[in-house]
Amino acid sequence: MPSPLASLICPVLRLPEDGDATTLVEAQKRFGWGGYIVFRATDALPDVVRSLNAVSERPLLVASDIEYGAGQQLAGATVLPCAMALAATDDPTAIRDAARLTAVEARARGVNWAFAPVADVNSNPRNPIINMRSFGSEPDAVAACVANWIEAAREAGVMACAKHFPGHGDTEVDSHTTLPTLAVDRAHLDAIELPPFRAALAAGVDSVMIGHLAVPALDPEGLPATLSRPVVTGLLRDEMGFDGLVVTDALIMGGVTETWSEEDAVAAALEAGCDVLLMPPDPEKALAALESAVASGRVSAVRVEDALRRVARFRDGLARLPEGAELGPEVGARLAERISRQALTLVRGKPVRPAPGKCRIIIVDDDGEIGDASPLVQAARSQGLEPVFVRPGLSDGDRAAIVAAALSEGAALVAIFSLVKAWKDRSNLGPDLAAVVAAVTEAVPTTVVSFSSPYLLQQCPATTAYVCAYGAGPAEQRAVADTLWGEGRFPGRLPVRLD
Repeated sequence: MPSPLASLICPVLRLPEDGDATTLVEAQKRFGWGGYIVFRATDALPDVVRSLNAVSERPLLVASDIEYGAGQQLAGATVLPCAMALAATDDPTAIRDAARLTAVEARARGVNWAFAPVADVNSNPRNPIINMRSFGSEPDAVAACVANWIEAAREAGVMACAKHFPGHGDTEVDSHTTLPTLAVDRAHLDAIELPPFRAALAAGVDSVMIGHLAVPALDPEGLPATLSRPVVTGLLRDEMGFDGLVVTDALIMGGVTETWSEEDAVAAALEAGCDVLLMPPDPEKALAALESAVASGRVSAVRVEDALRRVARFRDGLARLPEGAELGPEVGARLAERISRQALTLVRGKPVRPAPGKCRIIIVDDDGEIGDASPLVQAARSQGLEPVFVRPGLSDGDRAAIVAAALSEGAALVAIFSLVKAWKDRSNLGPDLAAVVAAVTEAVPTTVVSFSSPYLLQQCPATTAYVCAYGAGPAEQRAVADTLWGEGRFPGRLPVRLD
């Protein structure tokens, strides 16, 4: 008989390459996990989820990090522009349409719990992990975006999750790697970090994810918020009155694992007030640790019963969610294109129209992911322009040659591609690429287009014009190309402060 405590654990669902779910089904019958999180899911996901549900006492919570549309993790679904791009449209309808499409496509693929939206206020330009995942740097504006996203997603049949409580936006390290400290007082928390979470609760959000960050103003012991009773129970439950699901951030992350064993972390998170323990490194070991902690009294029986009742309530409620419907790919493609064009923001100056012999196009490819298939590269070549690619590891001679090429044509278009991603530990350009961009912008009139963090302006203050696209997907690249060589409109509003 599976342990009831297993319903509090949410491991990664690793889909079989051959589509045979027998091993997964047997494990579900043996352990009785309460749900799963899925990454990079194949077309086999819906059938696997149905097979697992068939042997589960209650419907399973099936979660995914789908902040950028269901296509961020689920095969065949749409990848949408990021939260900051949605905010840049200054259009609540765009946000609701994005949330609705995400929910419908997720449900059609067996996912019923979106780990979105990000409710963090990105007030720190040096934040290496939140950045464009946030709706912006102004608490009231972020709060409005968060509420719109949650309401639309829930109406379309997916549970929403506001993250990363009590706010990961004013930090300078990545909690995937180490534990950040939110070094602000309670008045600052109330004014900046907490308004979007209060808006999320008012919008009926189903769940809140706790961040791996120390908040001394709330817990002087410096515990990760995930393991902190003053944060989870004291603030979120008792003071703010939240009675939905509380889920930890992934327990494989360095913000917990660098100082806590798996056994201690799962027990501390449950006792702190968390209901769902997400991605422990070894789910079986985590289950054994929970059983031992409950038997020893380290975790109170009252806390266990509270978590079990809440998880059961939400799992039973899944049966009442509306079903998703498979949409044609053109529906998502049109929405991605529309948002990308609405979000395109001119921050400074007047961009040049690139033309042969008059403007050198330089592609700064920080992550080695931009090649011949790039829509921007293809658009440049259709105009008779051959881009120069700049990647990490170039020499001083390479840099000098790039600057000389720009000087020979009298102007430059610098397109910067640099992903904001876990374990990268930075959202800006590395020193060698930053030096190239600075040298070019100081040498000739330059238009810089950021297909990544808007804060990259701080690394090229001399640029003549600066454009934010908020993402490097095909839709964002086409929006930039069509604008530079066509209509010339930049309707977006910058959602963050760059000074």
